[in-house]
Amino acid sequence: MRKFAVVLLALLPAQGLPRVVDFHSDIRIARNGELSVTERITLEVDDRQPHSVLRRELRAPIEVADVIRNGHPEPWSLEPDGDGARLRIGKPGAALEHGRHTYQIAYRSQRQVRFLDAHDELHWRLGPAERITAEIVLPSTVPRREIRTDAGKDAQSFVRDGRAAFRAMRAIAPHEEVMVVVRFPKNVVSQPKMDYRGPLAVLVLLLASAAVLLRLRRLAGNVCS
Repeated sequence: MRKFAVVLLALLPAQGLPRVVDFHSDIRIARNGELSVTERITLEVDDRQPHSVLRRELRAPIEVADVIRNGHPEPWSLEPDGDGARLRIGKPGAALEHGRHTYQIAYRSQRQVRFLDAHDELHWRLGPAERITAEIVLPSTVPRREIRTDAGKDAQSFVRDGRAAFRAMRAIAPHEEVMVVVRFPKNVVSQPKMDYRGPLAVLVLLLASAAVLLRLRRLAGNVCS
């Protein structure tokens, strides 16, 4: 996943296409910029559309803390997928019973806040589902007047001190998505300091290599003369 400006939250059932009835995201931003995310996803499974594994495309880096289905721990695995990660939930070949199943996924993610000149912001992609809601909570009680939101034409936003909530105004189909944005003042989230150790080590290595090559050329020139 990782495209910096978006969060891909596509539900990709391995078999069939059960209805995604409800999708709620709770995103809490820590002072250091780390996100603690809890998603609640409710599926309606039909006997004619057997379903065993739920796949979630998520933005990396990610650390999964917990996966629960209907109040009980659910097996899962996490694997790299391009710039992101793919979370596989469930046991392959074990079809779910007919009816509704509610998943709760808790994970942490870093480097998702965008640090701009005038303000900072978080972009988050929601859906698809028949009903979509989300809440983004800032690390401090920022006055409502200093928080700006953008939910596009398909969602509504509601701002309170220190938080913003969103609600899609219609069902979002599997091939669609809703992007929401929360903008807040500088210094609410600490911008990570640039780590120069890696680039500096590379520079030192390049300079050392150049010095060695220059010395070898001089030695070769002396031999030839």
